[in-house]
Amino acid sequence: MIVIGATIAAFVMDQEETWGYWLRNAEEVMDNSPEEVTYFCAIQVDARGIEPFTPLIERLNELNADYWTYSLDDGRTEVTSANRIRHICMGRNLIVDYAVERQASHILYLDADCFPPRDVLPKLLEVEHPLVAGFIPTYGIMGQDVPNQPFPLMDTWASAGCILASKEVFNRIRWRWNMEPPMTDDPCYYHDAKDLLGIKMYVRKDVVTLHYPQSIGPIETRGHNMKVVR
Repeated sequence: MIVIGATIAAFVMDQEETWGYWLRNAEEVMDNSPEEVTYFCAIQVDARGIEPFTPLIERLNELNADYWTYSLDDGRTEVTSANRIRHICMGRNLIVDYAVERQASHILYLDADCFPPRDVLPKLLEVEHPLVAGFIPTYGIMGQDVPNQPFPLMDTWASAGCILASKEVFNRIRWRWNMEPPMTDDPCYYHDAKDLLGIKMYVRKDVVTLHYPQSIGPIETRGHNMKVVR
């Protein structure tokens, strides 16, 4: 079984494309998968509880998907670029717990504001590598081409907007961030896989995953109400 997982906080619920882009073609993704697929969402709640997520939960119910809720009160009163990574890592690690409990073979990490191609799973599985990502033009992360491959691959770190990890990876490392040297969640995951497990991350360039919006700045510039209700 493959778990397709995202983590979502309340502030994105004011913009449907931001919370629901990953689910827009979910039925097609499942139909095109060579293995059983289940969708899962780690939902971060504050004092408002689950109510802000009503449209998300309705969509998850249409897919017979699961969700867990979690909260982390670190004293913040609003979401910022400086404080959001620990909350994202907690949500992503709950995706790992869900997949481990269900003995999944793979996790496809998707950010909620990313839209994968309908054949994302067969194309990433075709690479037959434990850690393979789709290419997200918004981020433009480039690396060295991998030679002698039947499809276009790069050797580089990638955004967790679209990463397929096998149980060989997610059973052994978790999501984190670091201050020394300063690294956010995505490069930490890449380095942990490479340095601790000896597993490189490949990006398949023809698995183009779209981001909403196509051009982005820091989270504070994206038009959300970033207040946290305590």
